[in-house]
Amino acid sequence: MISLFLDTSSSNLNVGVLKDKKLLKEKYIHFEKDLSKYALNEIKELLDSLSLKPNDIDNIYCVNGPGSFTGLRIGVTIAKTFAWGLNKDLYKVSSLFAMASSITNSDYIIPLIDARRNYVFTAIYDKSYNVIMEEKYISKEDLFAKVNSLNGTKTYVATTNIDGFDVKIYEPDLNNLFKYLKDDKVNIHTFVPNYLKQTEAEENLNKW
Repeated sequence: MISLFLDTSSSNLNVGVLKDKKLLKEKYIHFEKDLSKYALNEIKELLDSLSLKPNDIDNIYCVNGPGSFTGLRIGVTIAKTFAWGLNKDLYKVSSLFAMASSITNSDYIIPLIDARRNYVFTAIYDKSYNVIMEEKYISKEDLFAKVNSLNGTKTYVATTNIDGFDVKIYEPDLNNLFKYLKDDKVNIHTFVPNYLKQTEAEENLNKW
């Protein structure tokens, strides 16, 4: 079983190919504003390097959030088009769980995405990647209160440094991710990004 993994939830592109959930090869590349321009070509180059054609892929795992509004739309659109056009199964992956799975030596793992204005997108997992706190849009103050109530070692992980936190910069570990990932198959046509909160424009609109 050949799987394609795709994560565009940040300014980094992470694309990998796995066989029976064991990593064959991956790319993890930082982009500024050119992610949409190069993502498809990077996927093609990865497949070419393994002598694979798109139809050789059996299923697609796509990170659908939370994360960058633009980045998530890019990844979800690519994954949906790929899955629909080639009649492949599509599975969703949480960006927070993906980050958490890169940490293997902590009692509690707290993945973070900066949501600005002293808020973050986060969740808390134990060392076996069980959910201690569900994914939330939460103030830093409230998160600290929750984390400080836990006994044991704690590790924050993020794709970038975040004010107020001592974070370990995320380095994907797709083998560990797929070891613990529970398949969550989705309907291709209803698959959408998980933003966890409305955009500022949507919030302002709802005030009227």
